[in-house]
Amino acid sequence: MACNQKSALTTVATAAQTVAANGFVNFPTNNLLTGVAIGHVAGSTSVNLIRGLYLVTLNADVTPTAAGDIGLQLVRNGVTVPGAEATVTGATGDTYNIGFATLIRVLPSCCVINNNSELQVQATAAGTISNASLSVVRLA
Repeated sequence: MACNQKSALTTVATAAQTVAANGFVNFPTNNLLTGVAIGHVAGSTSVNLIRGLYLVTLNADVTPTAAGDIGLQLVRNGVTVPGAEATVTGATGDTYNIGFATLIRVLPSCCVINNNSELQVQATAAGTISNASLSVVRLA
């Protein structure tokens, strides 16, 4: 990682993975990881952010295990981020493309408060996730 570059991440999961309801999507490949404000270990479900303003975008194909609603949502420190989700009502075995974008602000930490953020992408129902791409860019 270079210290003089704007922090950015694009991590992908091209191969199909089965995710349980309320399970997290694993991102095994970092196509791009620059700067020092964003952390992601290839193969993990978590992206870590330090202070700043970030644009987060997700695009993925979902195939529901059972007919009904299936979606992906962004979770920050264990709490769903309002508006950072996409849901489809699908038929078993059919594949749907979904995506969303949102802004995340991480306030500076101090000696008694750690404001660093952990982001994860969570499935709302059981299904297969493929061609998933998560991008995070530090804007300020």
